[in-house]
Amino acid sequence: MSLRLRPAVLIVSVCLALVACAPMTETSKTPQAVQTANNSLATAKTQRASIQAAWWQKFNDPLMTALIQDAWQANPDLASAKASVKSARAQGVIAGASLLPSLSSSASARTANGSGTSLSAGMDASWELDIFGANRLASAAAQSDVKAAEASYEDVKASLAAEVASAYVNLRLAQARLGVAQQNSQSRKETVNLTNLRQQAGLTSGLEVEQSKLSLGQTQAQIPALEGTVARSKYALAILSGKTPAALDQRLKVAKPIPNATRRLSAEIPANALRQRPDLRAAEYRVAAASARMGEAKANLNPSFNLGGSLSLTGKNLGDLLDINSLARSLLASISAPLFDGGRLKQQVVVRDAAYEQAVATYQKTILSALQDVANNFATLAALQKQQPILAQNLQLARSAENLARLSYNAGTADFQNVLDAQRSVLSAQESLLSAQADYSLALIRLYKAVGGSW
Repeated sequence: MSLRLRPAVLIVSVCLALVACAPMTETSKTPQAVQTANNSLATAKTQRASIQAAWWQKFNDPLMTALIQDAWQANPDLASAKASVKSARAQGVIAGASLLPSLSSSASARTANGSGTSLSAGMDASWELDIFGANRLASAAAQSDVKAAEASYEDVKASLAAEVASAYVNLRLAQARLGVAQQNSQSRKETVNLTNLRQQAGLTSGLEVEQSKLSLGQTQAQIPALEGTVARSKYALAILSGKTPAALDQRLKVAKPIPNATRRLSAEIPANALRQRPDLRAAEYRVAAASARMGEAKANLNPSFNLGGSLSLTGKNLGDLLDINSLARSLLASISAPLFDGGRLKQQVVVRDAAYEQAVATYQKTILSALQDVANNFATLAALQKQQPILAQNLQLARSAENLARLSYNAGTADFQNVLDAQRSVLSAQESLLSAQADYSLALIRLYKAVGGSW
């Protein structure tokens, strides 16, 4: 995959993303620049169709995709986030109910000595007139909380997908390193056999035989540790998928190459790309909720108006209750205004104002963190892209040097230490190339997560 970084294009794109990611707020305290940027939200949403969230499909690894889907079905963290969305939606309904009238009914029957049975039924209604918008703002804040909870749920899904993909890459790296160690162990065994034959023919000393055995032992000693790494990587994937540690053994038993995206990665990130990030959208909605609650606190400083009414029926039997002449009606209008509360309502405004400032600061921090993630991973990808061809060439040179060292040793023109050094160089070059390939895939996963999807 070719990555051609153009710093100027990247900087401009990131700056545009920063402008487009202004928080959505409702109060007059919101800066004009922020309100202007909010107008781009609808446009950004229409452009979002060109940005694909399912970035893991670009790695062309069906098993990775299947593991991510499994994790979404059974991971406990995702279940907890889903429950938070359910709770937020219920709170939104509760907050919205304050805008509507309330109606209640009652019925009773009473028996007294000497006076018979008395029946009564009634209905009461009340409605708070939301003249200054306190209830409306409370409902708006609750709806923003719902959207923030939904975005947080999506953030957990995105983070979980990245964790599963990273764990899968680490597993394939561990399996690849294990395969390299096993291949080198077989090569060392052949070297031991060669030195034994040469010793029997009187062409070498016992020292070289012992050196070859030591080299074999050192390589074999790495295999159990690598097998443990492979097992732990499988367990990590199983736990992320909400399964028992041994549940994925059969599916992950066969080693496969380290997954890598095959398409060219464009350095031109769309200006609205960061708006995909669920954590950024969640922070944005929390700013809107804090802003609405600040307005609610200010509205509570004003008087409140209420309308109330009741209907009641009484009688000695059911027929009396159905008699319209027994109906009693009442209507009450009331107004209440805070006179002295020890400064509670005014300080509540201060509290809400501080909460709003905290939400804005958190939102700005989230933006900066997102920009840092994008820049860091772009830099990592660029460095690894330049490094991988060099490491691949180093591996070819190390293998060529090993072959020449063997030929020279067999011809009696080189010391056996040259063979050992050449073998170590091959092993080191193999591991360096594998690590670079895995690091590239991991950085690509982090970049997709940082942007909020592929583009």
